[in-house]
Amino acid sequence: MLVPLQDESKPWMAKGETQTGDHDRQAKDDPSKAVEWYQPTVKSLPLSTVEFFENYIGVKGENAIKQHIYMIRDMAWEVLPYPCIGLFRFLDFSIHLSPDYPRVVKRVQEGATLLDLGCCFGQDLRKLAYDAGPGSPTCNLIGTDLQPAFLQLGYELFADRDRFEATFVSGDVFAEDFLAEYRGKVDIVYLGSFLHLFSEPQQRVVVRQLRRLLRPRAGSMVFGRNLGAGKGGPFRMESIGWDLHPTRKGGINSGRVDGEHDVKWEVTSSLGRYGSANWDDDRRGWQGDETKQMMFTAIQL
Repeated sequence: MLVPLQDESKPWMAKGETQTGDHDRQAKDDPSKAVEWYQPTVKSLPLSTVEFFENYIGVKGENAIKQHIYMIRDMAWEVLPYPCIGLFRFLDFSIHLSPDYPRVVKRVQEGATLLDLGCCFGQDLRKLAYDAGPGSPTCNLIGTDLQPAFLQLGYELFADRDRFEATFVSGDVFAEDFLAEYRGKVDIVYLGSFLHLFSEPQQRVVVRQLRRLLRPRAGSMVFGRNLGAGKGGPFRMESIGWDLHPTRKGGINSGRVDGEHDVKWEVTSSLGRYGSANWDDDRRGWQGDETKQMMFTAIQL
């Protein structure tokens, strides 16, 4: 079932600034934050992140930007205490780290429809719209997440409820009618840290949904990133109690749609260090040495 977002406008900036030391003390007083994957503050923001927030939402100065981010991040932590929330990974704007990102920006500028599946705050869609530039048809961007609160918090984080033209809906990718109105109308799907949350049989269901959504023609594209391991196969991150299921390189072929003939895909992937520009180096023990990050792209031939 899909739930369109309601207009729930709220003040998006804190009334006053909270000093970094105060924020650290508040974190220590909250038992849910006594884990390695909750980082109270960011030592410094990448210059590109500061530039984006200053230009996109009009908050000036790194400290003011940080206070705004802390407020929204802690609200999101109360919804789901994921590592990507606790460690500020959403500030990576991970979509632009893909080697195929320049090609994606160009296609969006030309009118391609892009779906961000498991979009969290919709941060990658905002980054994409920003880089595509004024005049690009951002109404062709779609974001969906199981948690409607994340989508609402995205409007608070980026202060753009009245001007960002992307469509956001909350929905369950395993529902039979998931995004039924978009079937056969999507050109590109972005999966940022999504597939690894599901078992291999569940991944096949997800891929089947993607192939329903994608236009059945050459050039349709799926790209993104997820956790992986050099040894391959499922593995358990004991620190957070997650069983992770890295994708297989040719996994896009495993979700054939009913009545579909064999479709060929060009699939590329790479395995590298799992990390983030915003992590403190002393908060890496929870992930384990075996945890890597996979980047992948699949293009229909």
